[in-house]
Amino acid sequence: PDAIADLLANEQVCNRLLEELPEDQRTLEHLEANLRSPQVQQTLRSLTSALIPDDNGSMEGYHSVLANFQLDAAAGQRTLETTNNPIQAFLDCVLASVEKEEEETKDEEMKED
Repeated sequence: PDAIADLLANEQVCNRLLEELPEDQRTLEHLEANLRSPQVQQTLRSLTSALIPDDNGSMEGYHSVLANFQLDAAAGQRTLETTNNPIQAFLDCVLASVEKEEEETKDEEMKED
């Protein structure tokens, strides 16, 4: 719940997430309802479970999730080494991927101009 409240408090994040909703549902009320839905909550629990080491300490699930989303593991490596937090490391990988995509888009736009 706190993480959702933090997301909803960030206007830039809200605007980006609203773009992903169907056109007739692009309101903060619909966004909050979607984020708090049992389906999203269960998906987040499943993702969290896949990211954390199993009972034997294996990080196979974490690496499998990164491969599935085609994320660069190097982007989260420092976080794993310093905090041993695979969830934060995953988020670092996602952020690095988004930043790379935005940079590539800017480069393409500059080439077109």
